[in-house]
Amino acid sequence: MTIHADLLAALIFLVFGAIATVVGWGYGFGTFSALGSGAMPVLAGCGLLIMGVAQLVQTAAARRAGQAFVSAFPGAEMRPLLVILAAVLAFGLLVGPLGLLPALTALVCISWFAESGGRRLEMLAVLVVVAVLIVAIFYYGLGIPFRLVAWRF
Repeated sequence: MTIHADLLAALIFLVFGAIATVVGWGYGFGTFSALGSGAMPVLAGCGLLIMGVAQLVQTAAARRAGQAFVSAFPGAEMRPLLVILAAVLAFGLLVGPLGLLPALTALVCISWFAESGGRRLEMLAVLVVVAVLIVAIFYYGLGIPFRLVAWRF
C-alpha cells in the first residue's frame, strides 16, 4: 500500500491537532474574557484540525478528478530517512549516560551515512564545527548545565 504525501499531511495535522486539543483542554480553557493556560493549545489544536480536514477534502477532490499523487516515501528516500532517525535516536539515548560530546559525535557520524559519497575529512570538519558551536551556544552562552563528557557505566 502506498501512502500519498497529501494524505499523510492531512493525517499528521489531524493527529497533532487532536493531541494538542485534548492536552490543552486538560489545562483548563477558561473563559473568553479570562483565558486559561489551556486556551492556546486548544486553539492551535483546533486550527490544526481544521487544516487537516481541509487537506482531506482537497485530497478527496483531487482523487475524484483523477490527479496523480506523489508517494510520501519513495524507495530511494527511505535509506536517508531511516539513517537520520537512527542518528537522532542514538543522540537521545547517549546524551544522558555519555554526555553531550559523545552524543554529538554519534549524531554526526551516523547521519553522515544518509548520503553516499561523503569523505571522512569532511565528516571530521562537520563534527568539530557542530561540537564547537553547540558547546559555545548552549553550554557557555546560555549556561545550560550539560555534562560534556560523562563516562558512567
